[in-house]
Amino acid sequence: MSQELPKLSWAFAGIWNESLEIRREYEPRVRDHIWASEIGSPFIDRYLKMTGVAPTNGPNARSKRKFQAAEIFEWLVGFVLKRAGIWIDSQEKLEHQYPGLLSVTGKLDHLAGGWPDWAKARENVSAVGLPPLIERASLAIIEKFSELYGNDELRTIVLEVKSLSSRMFQRYEATCQADPRHRAQIFHYLKAKPLEEGHIAYICRDDCRIAEMGVWNPSEAERVYRADIEQMTYYIQHQEEPRKEEEVLFDDMTFRFQTNWGIEYSPYLTKLYGYKEPMEYRDKWIKLVNSMNRVFKRCVTNARMTALNLEVIENAKKYFFTWDELVARAQEAAAKNPAILKLDEEAA
Repeated sequence: MSQELPKLSWAFAGIWNESLEIRREYEPRVRDHIWASEIGSPFIDRYLKMTGVAPTNGPNARSKRKFQAAEIFEWLVGFVLKRAGIWIDSQEKLEHQYPGLLSVTGKLDHLAGGWPDWAKARENVSAVGLPPLIERASLAIIEKFSELYGNDELRTIVLEVKSLSSRMFQRYEATCQADPRHRAQIFHYLKAKPLEEGHIAYICRDDCRIAEMGVWNPSEAERVYRADIEQMTYYIQHQEEPRKEEEVLFDDMTFRFQTNWGIEYSPYLTKLYGYKEPMEYRDKWIKLVNSMNRVFKRCVTNARMTALNLEVIENAKKYFFTWDELVARAQEAAAKNPAILKLDEEAA
């Protein structure tokens, strides 16, 4: 049984929690440029933001904490790069514009290159007197970087840092593919700089594992990047509101059905979809999504179908009439990479 604190006492936990949730809020305003971090996100949300429509749903406390965690890991990587002697710059603002299209603006995480000294980096990190958790995370990053790159001279690259939960990290590790949104974002910096190479460093928040994936200029990433800008430019120039998002999606990377993060975390969740809060949307769909994924996996592995399984398939085809085609594609992908079938149902 918890004991109530005396009136004049105070709780550090409450102060800490509140401090983590503080983020600067911006008044809605009309703008004619795209943020690089928006590339690949729902067009409808971006259209409303760019035309100055006030959000109906701000980020909740959990979302704010995730933002803070991302900033902490981004700082950690910069700290390690500096200690290794290969840090060049951080948060450089870069703009690029194709003729006739909206401009794109964004700040890269880190620019790095040169001759690394991992031994010196380890010594420097250990000598600073960091909190144990941060020191362990920093040393883990150094170990992974030294394993990946050795002591050879490193070309100058853009390094984008994405911190993830174990579940999401599993997705990128198993598929060996970066998120198309992240590829397009980092390509913007390569195009604007210009540079030939960038790396996306996915860091697992739970155990500091790192999966790093490259993006090049030129590459296929430019097609995705430019197509997104062209589509957004069309909506803005024609004052045409994009269609709303589908409430359930199929992920071509993991071959899993999933709730739509673009709806769940939409700043216009209530305005566009009628849900008061993210959990209301998730609670409506998660049971169906999980049952679809379980039965889908049974189809991919040619397991025996039960009457209940067949009922799930019949219901799923109301939303995904290409179910059989999706099964065939997943079977082909699993034959090449069996790890896909081992992903947790909710990893997508």
